[in-house]
Amino acid sequence: MALLFPFESSNESVFPPSLRARLREFSLLQEVGEPALRRLLAEADWFGLPGGTQLPRDGENDRAVFLVVTGSLGVFIDEERGPRRLVATIPVGETVGEMSLLSAESHSATIVALRDTELLRLGPKAFDMLLTRYPRVMLNLLKIMVNRLRQTTRRTNQKTRPKTFAVIPLQQGIQDIAVTMALVDTLTKMGAKAAILDYRVHEETTDWFNRFEAEHDVIFYQGDAPDSAWTHFCLRQSDRVLLLAHADKTIPLHPFERRFFKRDMGAQPELLLVHPSGSSAALPSHIELRSDLFESHHHMRAGEALDVKRLARFIAGSAVNVVLAGGGARGFAHIGVLKALQESGVPFDYVAGTSMGGIVAAGLALEWSIEEITERVRDAFVDNNPLSDFTLPLIALFRGARVSALLRKHFGDVRIEDLPKPYFCVSADLTSGRDHVHRSGLLWRALRASVALPGILPPVTAEGGHLLVDGGVMNNLPVDVMAREARGPIIAVDVSGEIDLRAFDGKYGERSIWSLATQRMRGSPSIISILMRAGTVGSDAQRRIVREQADFLFEPPLEGVGMRDWKAFERAIAQGYAHAMLQIEKNGVPLSDSWAAGPALAIHRTP
Repeated sequence: MALLFPFESSNESVFPPSLRARLREFSLLQEVGEPALRRLLAEADWFGLPGGTQLPRDGENDRAVFLVVTGSLGVFIDEERGPRRLVATIPVGETVGEMSLLSAESHSATIVALRDTELLRLGPKAFDMLLTRYPRVMLNLLKIMVNRLRQTTRRTNQKTRPKTFAVIPLQQGIQDIAVTMALVDTLTKMGAKAAILDYRVHEETTDWFNRFEAEHDVIFYQGDAPDSAWTHFCLRQSDRVLLLAHADKTIPLHPFERRFFKRDMGAQPELLLVHPSGSSAALPSHIELRSDLFESHHHMRAGEALDVKRLARFIAGSAVNVVLAGGGARGFAHIGVLKALQESGVPFDYVAGTSMGGIVAAGLALEWSIEEITERVRDAFVDNNPLSDFTLPLIALFRGARVSALLRKHFGDVRIEDLPKPYFCVSADLTSGRDHVHRSGLLWRALRASVALPGILPPVTAEGGHLLVDGGVMNNLPVDVMAREARGPIIAVDVSGEIDLRAFDGKYGERSIWSLATQRMRGSPSIISILMRAGTVGSDAQRRIVREQADFLFEPPLEGVGMRDWKAFERAIAQGYAHAMLQIEKNGVPLSDSWAAGPALAIHRTP
């Protein structure tokens, strides 16, 4: 329930002098002079909106312009499928509502306070007076609209970098703030002005908090107990929420009930799961992820500096996100590209892929070295033949048991949510006709679905009887899935290329079985080649679209390497490596260790 605290504004003296100083920094009020500021304050209402509450758009707020004095607002639109989506953030010094007021159209979006926010409200008469009496305001308004139109035309996908984070303990008695202190130290080394605020400053004034935030790039509000008054203040003051818990202790949902986090915020809380020294990055059995409680989670292993650095890059908006395409044996080139990137100092923070790309990406998520990935892929696809268990083709040409056995051999019973690094792979849901993004469950089974080319391997069944097949059927390069969550540059590796599948016989397929066998020996496409190509051709249009969303795109030429050329293992890796080194020399690599890089930017540098 929105809590509004209006102040009588018939006399401008009720406003503190600091408010008038802030107004001079508004784009709308640049160079308007003192008389205009005094008149605005005489006509405006000043009120507060607690974080997480919706701005009512009825009554006095129905046709009004709002100036954000402190805090920030989020602009949300309703999606046909799924929850509301945050489309814009209104920070301090910006305005909202002027378009609806000028056009007299109904409100098309929902406005929510992302944190404790103070607003000035100008009604239609007061705003019209301001525009008429002070032409400079009208000029400033036109500039604001032109800038917004330009940003819309450019279709920029840059995301606003959060500034304040609430670090909230989920368990009683957790007073250790070592994780937060390590984050601040890492961010400081990256060039950020970072700080921690705890209960000791709870009696400070609003102006003090505003000044402190203005002087820093990122602030962590450290909660003291799960349900204290200070913790609730931290939650209201934050742009994002980090829930801190120890993996070796039970995590109660109370008082953090699900409805408490169903505020119309930009994102659900993230879980920071702290593991004791020497333990693996596995989730406690009672933790439910990817639900309406946690948006995502990060494993923080005691003494593991790389975990802290990776989380710091997520906070800085410079995490490196890697997406690997499917392509059969051509996917071996992924290993070469990754080797070149690693040698150039690029970390892999969030990894994903489809089919063969999903398998290689899973190795990165498990923190395998490039050498280990190479040997394991060699064992699974070169030294052994996964497509060797022919069967009566009632569902597919092969049983798929051999593929499942090799996947289980190398990935065991690891679950996706237990992987040290964030990961997903993609399959295609034949039942619903949509992508199926695997973020939880047994890793080997998700990969088995992602490589299940229709007609070659049997589909994998999912909840509700849905049939899952190779992700390349619908989305062979899932950059679009990654882009919805990425907090930093996206590196995409596309190995599918323009696959040359041809038959020059005008009566190909109409010949006798002996003629077809002879043609096959001369290189004409076989049933397996046809099915493998048919399983990916439908995603070519999708592939062309999503490639534009990548900040860095690698496309190894892979001349002479087909989807079934398993013996071209070394050659494909070498071509991928050579291509990546040339691209890195030309375009540089993502700069991930600098706060100045900003959110979702790919910074070019010569290694």
